Amino acid sequence: MAVPWHPYRKSFLFLLLLIVAVAQLRFGVQEQLQFSENTDRLADERIRNPRVLLNFAKEKHLFEADLDTAQRLFRQALISSPLYVPAWLGLAELLNDRGDKERAVAIVSYADSLTRNINRWRWDKTLTAYQLGLTDLLPGELRYIIAQIPGKSRTDALNLAFTLWPDPTNLLTQAGPENLPHLFNHAVRTKRAPEALSFWYHITQSQISPDDKQVLAFIDMLLRTDHVADAVPIWRQRFNDQDTIFNPDFQARPLGRAFGWRLSDHKGVDQRFEPLPQPGSHAIHLRFKGWENLSYHHLLQIVPLEPQSDYRFTVQMKSAKLTTDQKPFWEVYGYKCQATRVSSEMVAADQDWTEHTIDFHIPLGCSAMVVRLRRQESTMLDNKITGRLWIKQPAITAVAPQPFQLWQDGP
Repeated sequence: MAVPWHPYRKSFLFLLLLIVAVAQLRFGVQEQLQFSENTDRLADERIRNPRVLLNFAKEKHLFEADLDTAQRLFRQALISSPLYVPAWLGLAELLNDRGDKERAVAIVSYADSLTRNINRWRWDKTLTAYQLGLTDLLPGELRYIIAQIPGKSRTDALNLAFTLWPDPTNLLTQAGPENLPHLFNHAVRTKRAPEALSFWYHITQSQISPDDKQVLAFIDMLLRTDHVADAVPIWRQRFNDQDTIFNPDFQARPLGRAFGWRLSDHKGVDQRFEPLPQPGSHAIHLRFKGWENLSYHHLLQIVPLEPQSDYRFTVQMKSAKLTTDQKPFWEVYGYKCQATRVSSEMVAADQDWTEHTIDFHIPLGCSAMVVRLRRQESTMLDNKITGRLWIKQPAITAVAPQPFQLWQDGP
């Protein structure tokens, strides 16, 4: 049997809900007052939130050019919170725009004293100092932010530092040698090859040891920005000092960058690595699904080699039930340089392990060649390739040039 509500309980519940409703209404009115576009009430003394006052002041200053109202709002924010640094900095920017640079500089100096031992608002202060032309303040502040404050503030500080001091040697001096790793990584991320090369030299002369991932990103950036000759000695010193294919047994996964194997996916091909009887050796197994007239160019390696030299590329391939008139083959061509493109013969439809060979020459001006597996589109009606292909033991070896003879030996 349900217990009936006592009349007093109903009254109490109604009163409680009424109090909550009034409180919410009051809060909503205050929020509306603070965020309303009605500018006539912005300076109302009932607004005590310095952040709200600061937002209104910046809107008046930057978007409406109402400097008098903006200045009054900045002061109102500082009355509410005398140590609120963003309001001091906003007031300094406004006074500078009004031509009162002396007072603006004094305010920035005061804000500097408030933030000297804290990270918060450090970047805002530095940016204001930059806008006011306080160049003496910038090196120390940027050095501190880059070293101590990660994330967006560090990135912003690095961008400003690279803008202020374009010369990498001067930049390193101003930003400090302790920030050398940050300067190097930022130069790599933003594809500034000359600066990155300069910082790399200083790294090699120091005790700093970047990991393989950082060095690979650096080499890859150099390749993408046409600094191939600069990338070669770094690769050889760190990863492979021979003029040959890197990771020829496919024991490691493709690097996908720099001078390592690059293997990209395609929906029409299954690609996987399979172990071979020889310890530590693997083959790449490709299964063409017959879904489309495939133009395949998804397996390649950029190989650093000596200019004005002759080389031979060899690779073992096995196939089973490959269809269409166009079947896979290998090609070698210059990487961002003028070199003759040469190709191997196509693999047969069915063959056991067979060596395929390409002889090629590297002209002057070439520092690297591309070795790539290809299959061209077929013009036949039956053009959707199916079948299987295995690849193992790719290698590049130097070939001695043939001696030039002025005459032939006769009887």
